[in-house]
Amino acid sequence: MAESAIIGTTVLGRPIEALFFEPPGYARPRDPAVLFGAIHGDEAVTQMMLERLADELVERPPGRPTWIIPCLNVDGVMAGTKNNANDIDLNRHFAASNWTAKHEPGYKPGAAPETEPEVKALVDLIEHAGATRLIAVHSTYQVFNWDGRGRELAEEMARLSGYPAAGDIGYPTPGSFGSKYGVDRGLEVVTVEVPYLVIDEGAWLETRAALRWAVDLPT
Repeated sequence: MAESAIIGTTVLGRPIEALFFEPPGYARPRDPAVLFGAIHGDEAVTQMMLERLADELVERPPGRPTWIIPCLNVDGVMAGTKNNANDIDLNRHFAASNWTAKHEPGYKPGAAPETEPEVKALVDLIEHAGATRLIAVHSTYQVFNWDGRGRELAEEMARLSGYPAAGDIGYPTPGSFGSKYGVDRGLEVVTVEVPYLVIDEGAWLETRAALRWAVDLPT
């Protein structure tokens, strides 16, 4: 059984929903996990993937306390835009040590970090949950990228999916989720990158076993 909670609202007042799944009573104690998708509104395939995962967890609960936010940037998804309704790239908006107001075109971080309601909702949930395993689902690449102590998890998820694993996405990511929680805080952070265009739910089918592994095993 999933518990649903509204963890915040978007710039335009739309609710941001999170689903919570409790492991069976006999499960070994494990640290909580938070998974989220659609931080970029033009990556709506990631919302679909996490909705599919949530459906599975209703039938077969996870091995650890698990929070899933299928769609963080609801306004962006509704508008079909990468950024939120204030035209902020939410994945350049975290209070990481490398955050900077300087940016390349299309990567606007805002005037200050963590002022946008979508990012504040995610940050507050992670703190509330005490989560140490953090999974961000993105497109358009095809890789499991790790930060902090996420390498072992990323490599196992990559093995299960047939995707590569990498510790470097190939370009600077100031103010990113991985920078704050992986590099700065040393948590177990994995960014799942799937192809942008999906036919017959291909990205979900390719990564299903990997996502299940992330919410079940290991310690």
